[in-house]
Amino acid sequence: MPILLLNPPSPTDLLPNREGTASFGAMSSGFLYPPHTLAVVLAVMREAGLDGALLDAVGEELSLEETVERVRAIQPELLGVYASWGTQEVDKQALQALRAAFPDMPIVAMGTGARYHGEALLAAGANHMLAGDPELAFAALAAGPLPDPGVVKANALLPEEHNFAGLIRHPQTLPRPAWDAVPWQAYGFLTLFGSRGCDDNCAYCAYVRAQGRSQRVRPPENVAEEMAWLERSFGPKRIMARDLVFAAQRAWALDVAEGLIARGFHTPWECESRPEHFDPGLLKKLARAGCTTIKIGIESGDPEELARIGRVAEERHARTYLAYLREVVAAAKGYGINVRAYVMVGLPGQTMANVQATAAYVRELRPTFFHPRPYVAYPRVLLGPGLSEEETERLRRPLLDVARDLSTEYARQHAPLRRAWRKLLLAIPD
Repeated sequence: MPILLLNPPSPTDLLPNREGTASFGAMSSGFLYPPHTLAVVLAVMREAGLDGALLDAVGEELSLEETVERVRAIQPELLGVYASWGTQEVDKQALQALRAAFPDMPIVAMGTGARYHGEALLAAGANHMLAGDPELAFAALAAGPLPDPGVVKANALLPEEHNFAGLIRHPQTLPRPAWDAVPWQAYGFLTLFGSRGCDDNCAYCAYVRAQGRSQRVRPPENVAEEMAWLERSFGPKRIMARDLVFAAQRAWALDVAEGLIARGFHTPWECESRPEHFDPGLLKKLARAGCTTIKIGIESGDPEELARIGRVAEERHARTYLAYLREVVAAAKGYGINVRAYVMVGLPGQTMANVQATAAYVRELRPTFFHPRPYVAYPRVLLGPGLSEEETERLRRPLLDVARDLSTEYARQHAPLRRAWRKLLLAIPD
């Protein structure tokens, strides 16, 4: 009997995006990441000689009842259930249903962002909660006799591989994900991590709480080769590099781009970083390597608010920051790179005046796409609770108008002309 890894379904109209927000997770009405974490867990199990299988009930659009029947047909000796903080209610429902159907089956709940509510997952039906990054630790737990029920810490299982918080120290030790076991086509793209963590400690950011305040990069050749492997082996329409700050180490990002160019890589891909990490020279190299989209967190277009939330040290620095953003967006679009810009709505103390200043700035900035996201006070986020849901939605309306207008403008542009212009620009020597 195999060990089964499960990405459980949702009984609601919203779907669980457990990989979202650096694995803190969220409920989504549309966009979902494929279960990268489970694909790596399975790859580690294979390397360890363990008999494993993966059931992505989200990707297969299974109901909870259908999921239970699929598990029954497989009859696993151990069930690993992927969970996250932002999906905890549907995760608990899934665990309750699984426990009712299989009273004697050992169930391990796991997920980097689930460690903040492990006791609730145990109460819902899990025998064990694996706290920390599960990619290496789950196989170590599954290989030996299971301990007494309760929370099991990744750094207790493999102390040399994990830091005190249970986060993986050296991401280059991980094998490539077992995408062959995932219905990834349902998501429309594949994902990759060139690094984990971030050296910054922004008060509003959940990402460093999930991945750690230290960027750990893989060798650039290793990253370029994995992207080429994804292209050769699976042929996805696009690839998302899910690093929190892909361009934080400029020389590293350039080396990844050079590696892709040398390999004749041609699959469109995208990356994310702080705006100040990009510059025209780096953007041109990324474009030549096939990068078609960058994601940047503006957070706010209001200098006073940027200083208040700690995005910049002082209000005068905010003006420099916003001016440089204009240069970055113009350069990226000039090289045919789409720009997805994000701001937060519902921040503590945020007013309509802050929002209107942001809306005016974004209209001037003209990123390709604009995403005003509700601020969420994830566990241990330093900024603390934000505004009420009702007030957040009220403040969000002017920003949604901007997002709609920019999307309409993009839709009116002629795609073949955009591609021809990009090709022409990239042919110009440095």
